[in-house]
Amino acid sequence: MSVTKKRMAVGSTAVRVMLVTAVAVAVLVCSGSAWAQTDVLKVTYFDNNGTSGAPGAYIHVVNPGDGALCADVYVWRADQELTECCACPITPNGMFSFTVAAATANPGDGGGVAVSGSIDIVADSTASCTDTSAVTPTPTPTLRAWATHVNVDTVGPTTESAFDVTETPLLDAPLSSGELTEAGSRCGFLQGNSSGFGRCDAICASTLTPSVKKTVKK
Repeated sequence: MSVTKKRMAVGSTAVRVMLVTAVAVAVLVCSGSAWAQTDVLKVTYFDNNGTSGAPGAYIHVVNPGDGALCADVYVWRADQELTECCACPITPNGMFSFTVAAATANPGDGGGVAVSGSIDIVADSTASCTDTSAVTPTPTPTLRAWATHVNVDTVGPTTESAFDVTETPLLDAPLSSGELTEAGSRCGFLQGNSSGFGRCDAICASTLTPSVKKTVKK
């Protein structure tokens, strides 16, 4: 009987260890979800920007919600250096569009215009949408965006363009507090210089975005 009780005790201990481990894993998962937000960060890539003979790439941003938002834009080189940032206001059901060329035309990291890299767009509910919104954003859902991509055509006939253009939605990526802090601090550094380099404000007033006309009642 004593042997049986001992075995039962050992088994109970093993069960308790398994339960404690399961609870610890659950806590880690829950704590992770607390700092990783979803549907607030959209990402895309660009390539062949400014390459001779290559067509331009475009990004279209839509606000399908019922409140005004900022689209905080962060332009990264392929080597992970932030080269430009800005915040553009977008009204409910509104849209603004810009070219990758415009978003990379005012580099602030001293590396010249980026040929390839990535663009992050954070949906931000900051009430007053200015460039400082991209330094200390208040992430909130739910902007939607699409981008065209310019790739070298390695299979088409030589009589056609040397580049292919495709369009894809920007992908949703989890936004951690660490990533948000890094992007904001780097953006703040770019905005801290008095030269104005590193700000992509020109895309906010892009001529690609249709103007809003007031309806006059007769």
